[in-house]
Amino acid sequence: MTEKLNGEILSYAVSSILNRDTKQYGKKFLFDGEGDTCWNSDQGDSQHISLKFNSKITISRIEIQFQGGFSSKQIDLLDFANDQSILTSLYPEDVNNNQIFELEKPVSVTMLKLNLLKPTDMFGRVIVYNLNIYGLK
Repeated sequence: MTEKLNGEILSYAVSSILNRDTKQYGKKFLFDGEGDTCWNSDQGDSQHISLKFNSKITISRIEIQFQGGFSSKQIDLLDFANDQSILTSLYPEDVNNNQIFELEKPVSVTMLKLNLLKPTDMFGRVIVYNLNIYGLK
């Protein structure tokens, strides 16, 4: 049975934080479940979120909520522990709504990197309100 795996995340990192203001825009807000907090990246072409899990997990669904105007048009999921090969690509819309991506083929990883590509903001900033990982332990 598929379950929310956010509790299996041992550690995580992000590419940048707007003005290094971790109190207001830090990575901790990716998983707090609050609708009024967010991770806000700084400027740049390459933004990412890296996750390390307690053990090998199998991911079948990813949910993400961007702020419209500050999203990415493509998310490449990489096996960050091994060869960093692209496992699959997701194509979010530039909207405020929570977006759900059911993976055609579930992926098993101990470390996952979400490369946030093709930002809709002209300066490359990305704003994420929520990120949830679903699958099997």
